[in-house]
Amino acid sequence: MTTAPAPRAPEDLLRRALLAFDARALHTSGETGAHTAVFVGDLAADILPAMDATEDPADREELAEAYRCLSMAGENPLRQSCAERESMVSIAVHALARTLIRRDTGRTPTEEEVHELLSSLWTASLLAWAQIFPAHLDGGSPPCACGALGTRPVPAAGA
Repeated sequence: MTTAPAPRAPEDLLRRALLAFDARALHTSGETGAHTAVFVGDLAADILPAMDATEDPADREELAEAYRCLSMAGENPLRQSCAERESMVSIAVHALARTLIRRDTGRTPTEEEVHELLSSLWTASLLAWAQIFPAHLDGGSPPCACGALGTRPVPAAGA
C-alpha cells in the first residue's frame, strides 16, 4: 500500500522557492543547471500534495499558479531565457507568499504585505547558493548569457 506524501508547509515551499530566486539559480547551466532543474522540479512536485490538502479555493488557485510556474521554469519546455525562467520563479514566490499570508490572516493580502514578507525572508545570493548547491558545483556554471549578477563563472584556466 502506498500513501501520498504529506503536504509540505507553505513556509517550507516559500523558503525553497526564495532560495532558488535569491541564489539566481535559474541563470546556471551545465551540471549546475541540471541540479537547478531537479531542485525546482522537486519543489514543484512538493506543491501538489499541498494543493490537494487545502480546502480554500483561493489557496488552491495560488498553489496551482506556483506549480505551473515552477514546472515551466524547471523543465523549460519553451526554451525560455534564464531571465524569463527567473520571472516565473518570482511569480511562484508571490503566489506562495499570498497563500501563506492568507492562511495566517484569513484574508487576501495586499501587495505591500506580500513584499514586506518577501523582504523579511530575503537571503543573500551566496548564502542562498550554498543552501542549494553542493560545494563541488561552486564555480561550475559557465557565465550566464544575460550577464545577471550572482552567476558563478568558471575560473579561467591557470587561475
